[in-house]
Amino acid sequence: MNTKNLSRFGAFMLVLVLAVTSCKPSTTFKITGTLDGIEDGSKVILMSMSNRTLTDTAVVANGTFTFTGSVEEPSMYYLMVDGKRMSTLSFYNENAKITIKGHADTLNKAVIEGSKIQDEANLYSERVKALSEKFKVNELRTEMYSRGAQGVVTEERKKEIEAILDTYTLESEQLTIDYIKEFPKANFSVILVGRATSGKSAAIVEEYINMLDPKLAQLPSVVKMRETVTEMKKTEVSMDSFIPNASNLTYGVDNTFAGKDHKNVIYLAVMTNDNVCAITADGKVLVVSPTGAKVAEFKSVLNSKPSVIAVDKADNIYVLGTIVEKKTVESRGRSMQVETPTGVECVVLNSKGVKVRDLKLEGLITATGVRVSENNILVADTRGRLINIYDLETGAKKSAIEKLRTCCGILDFGVRNNNEVLVANLGAFRVNGYDFTGAPTIAFGQRGTGIDEFHGCCNPVSVAFLSNGGIVSVEKDPTRIKVYSKEGAKKIEGIDELVKGCAYIPMIVDSKDNVYLASKTDGIVKCVSVK
Repeated sequence: MNTKNLSRFGAFMLVLVLAVTSCKPSTTFKITGTLDGIEDGSKVILMSMSNRTLTDTAVVANGTFTFTGSVEEPSMYYLMVDGKRMSTLSFYNENAKITIKGHADTLNKAVIEGSKIQDEANLYSERVKALSEKFKVNELRTEMYSRGAQGVVTEERKKEIEAILDTYTLESEQLTIDYIKEFPKANFSVILVGRATSGKSAAIVEEYINMLDPKLAQLPSVVKMRETVTEMKKTEVSMDSFIPNASNLTYGVDNTFAGKDHKNVIYLAVMTNDNVCAITADGKVLVVSPTGAKVAEFKSVLNSKPSVIAVDKADNIYVLGTIVEKKTVESRGRSMQVETPTGVECVVLNSKGVKVRDLKLEGLITATGVRVSENNILVADTRGRLINIYDLETGAKKSAIEKLRTCCGILDFGVRNNNEVLVANLGAFRVNGYDFTGAPTIAFGQRGTGIDEFHGCCNPVSVAFLSNGGIVSVEKDPTRIKVYSKEGAKKIEGIDELVKGCAYIPMIVDSKDNVYLASKTDGIVKCVSVK
């Protein structure tokens, strides 16, 4: 049977299952499992994927284990055998009688019966697999990222592959829409709506929700999505309303700037005379002139791992480091030593590099972004998913911007007029604005490949205001720097890949609206406004 016929047969069987099981639903679940390769007395663990504190344990007797309980709505769960945590099964659990049969060493291949939502998910997976095979997605991605005997792909071939994968992405999105429309009453369609709308605008989220059968409206996940849409609508803005004075901004790379030798830079700041102040991964503070010449270099005297740097109006330099401790953690049945961030150190230096004082900042786990604004110092903490605002002199906490969507260990922001914070909320694929009390003000952007959207696994990684009202955003993997005016966004051309993979790209804007970017391997890049 070919893939197309298999998909049609699966759809027919799913409709049949939906019809047969449309009687009064159960309010509890019973999972009965039979596993080979396991001894009586062994423990089997059931864990909710969305809430890992919800776990249950069953003891194997006569080769069988049983779990009973109740779920508010169908959701993803993990199943694992204690002592064999490299072998796990992820499946959809619901209030029904479910059987699982397989081998303890290959749980991911276990056969699941009795879960209607699992049948729905399997049909969707069949269709996705068929589409992936049609476009040879696995082969193309292997070729794209190959570093073996075949060598690195050429730029021409890379663009060909990217174009094919972009088409695949569009067809995959349409496949999801078609599935939801075909099965609007299916619980798995609710899950697909949540997946497909992650990082999307309020209008698109609402459009997807409206594809679902109204009878699903009371499910907690659907109620939550509706509430999210309501909140999003309060702050979403268009560029012409948010940036009314900046028009047709165009930037280009300044090829006269001698920044290639300033490597290993991990964060940027700017001094009152428009010299760029940088911190390197090994803890050195570097001062560079607007032409790219090195003005000064000195040690940061940090005892912690260097993270970020900021400068105040008196050209005092605030160097922050993340305090890291080695801790023993358990992962999949193994113990290992990992470096764990536990707090932040802040050292204040004068413009000559002489230490002035320490500044104690409570309530931080990491420091991934920092700005000084008047008598405030604002620090981003990717682990805490927040930005804390402190008194610059005392270090006393004033307020916080919380519940941010971080990703890849990255969180950065920009400040304007000492009362606006613009956050590169990369996990949400948007830019969010807040006032200094932490109250939301504006939001723009969504996940996608368009010039007004943010691409990749999570973007943007940095954002800044221009004095003329414009905005600059930075995306990685691939690198894309955009300048926003009331007409929308324009890409700055001529910038090479600044980082590899999911990594932060430092960016700062000086008083003349010059934009500086940093790459650990390729140095500092300067971009200037062009006519």
